[in-house]
Amino acid sequence: MSMTITNYTGDIPEIYVDSIRMAVGLFDFAFELGLQQISSPPGAGPPRIKTLAIVRMSPQHAYVLSKLLQKNVQAYETNVGPIALPADVLKGLGIS
Repeated sequence: MSMTITNYTGDIPEIYVDSIRMAVGLFDFAFELGLQQISSPPGAGPPRIKTLAIVRMSPQHAYVLSKLLQKNVQAYETNVGPIALPADVLKGLGIS
């Protein structure tokens, strides 16, 4: 299967995110991408997140995206080294 990729000349924003929330419905997946804001003093509650984009896709597209992400993360770790994350972070996400 071959694809043609078109280079768009319009203003397509490039953004950095450090936060993602997901919602899953019967017919779609939604990814709310955001950036953590500078928070109040420690203990003042959870950090505020500024939503920068919401991306929606079909379950089939989300499945393919997950496989492509997995493949590319594995290639990254092969070339650069393991990505270290604290065990409590993984456990908190339910993916340990």
